[in-house]
Amino acid sequence: MSKAKTVKRESKQPLLTKSVKSAEPKSKLGFTVKDEELLEKLEGVIAANIGAFLRLGEALCIIRDRNLQKITDPKLTFDEYCSKKWGFGKAYAYRLIGGYECVRNLEDHLAPQGVKVFPTNEAHVRPLTSLEPEAQVKAWLIVLKKAKGDNITAALVDNVVYGEAAAKPSKQYRTSVDENAVAKAGQKKLQTIAGLVAKALKVDPSKRTVNQLSRILTRIQGLLKG
Repeated sequence: MSKAKTVKRESKQPLLTKSVKSAEPKSKLGFTVKDEELLEKLEGVIAANIGAFLRLGEALCIIRDRNLQKITDPKLTFDEYCSKKWGFGKAYAYRLIGGYECVRNLEDHLAPQGVKVFPTNEAHVRPLTSLEPEAQVKAWLIVLKKAKGDNITAALVDNVVYGEAAAKPSKQYRTSVDENAVAKAGQKKLQTIAGLVAKALKVDPSKRTVNQLSRILTRIQGLLKG
């Protein structure tokens, strides 16, 4: 099974350098040694930032839970803080938070069992956030089993969470999708949303917390965007 790699962020430097033409191409395709070096550098940048959504989600989660945004303005809500300070809407903020909480849930339950591979990008996490924490763990174990040590794709996670109808076909092999299967996948999403709403309504109003409701909202948003 492949292990998730952590790559240290490089200091800010121009990614693209002045192109240098070589009289002797490295390969028949015309790529030079400089091209290969550039590719390696750019892939390093991608690897260093591919998990950035988790760090963003964690930071936002802590700020929200502790109401730290009120340090600058006692009247400032978390949603207003995201919009005014960072320029993005609450839907994006809660999606980042939901992704972080999902991965943390997986790590808490599976790391003690020896699992070392966890979602590394938002496309992997988004379908999982529509599930209850316990179901997230079960779904990820199925994803790992199906991946068999190969790279985990967003389509594979979609397939596990929503069924085969939700998996996006490869560009090389686009086929017609069974309409009944698509309808069943959509019905499953609606049933899950209904269950989340019912769960929220069952909680005693006097005991409801903003965090509880925001987590439920995050899952519903994940389903609607899935």
